[in-house]
Amino acid sequence: MTPVVFAAYTMAAPQMSSMASALESLSSSDLAAGLKSGLGTALEAALAKMVQPGALTISAPKALAKIEAASGNAVQADGMTVALNAAVAKVAPQAAELMRAAFKEVKIADAKTALLNAPAGGTQYLQKTMGPALREKLMPLVNEAVAAAGVEAKTKALLATVGPLASLAGGKSLADINGYVCDQVISKGFQFMSKEEAVIRANPSLLKNALSEKVFSLIRK
Repeated sequence: MTPVVFAAYTMAAPQMSSMASALESLSSSDLAAGLKSGLGTALEAALAKMVQPGALTISAPKALAKIEAASGNAVQADGMTVALNAAVAKVAPQAAELMRAAFKEVKIADAKTALLNAPAGGTQYLQKTMGPALREKLMPLVNEAVAAAGVEAKTKALLATVGPLASLAGGKSLADINGYVCDQVISKGFQFMSKEEAVIRANPSLLKNALSEKVFSLIRK
């Protein structure tokens, strides 16, 4: 699955040590409960934005630009990008519900590390934990959405315009267009969440759960 790329953040050793010491004041179970509650708040905020019309969009595979250049058919390539995002729009609400359901089942095993891994350690933890099962459940829905949007037909038509040059232009990477869409939807979903995690890290008072607010206050930047 395509990994989420988070902004780099380097915490100074004294700051890391101070935060780690602060976290020692709470039990592992309290840290896990506080982290999960806070991440639940971040997730719900992310999902609310993710399902807004036009909010979740993806770019076409990089190979598409090469195919477009080889074929000289920008209109056909643009049509494929439009079809891709039509599929994404259809599957976004379903992906949101799957993320919500998967989160409910998550067991936080290493809250301290996730908390100290700024700026989006909690989101990264969830992506690693939830990602594989989430992809398995989302893939059939993506298959349906991609088929309904006519993406596969548009891909074949575009590749046909460049013939044997397709392999040189990277056409083989378009073979699993469904997998590409699925991975992009999941990646974008976690990107939405990483931004919301950053918000609550910066301002723990936004959290309504007292334990969660306390936990995130201990690692506030």
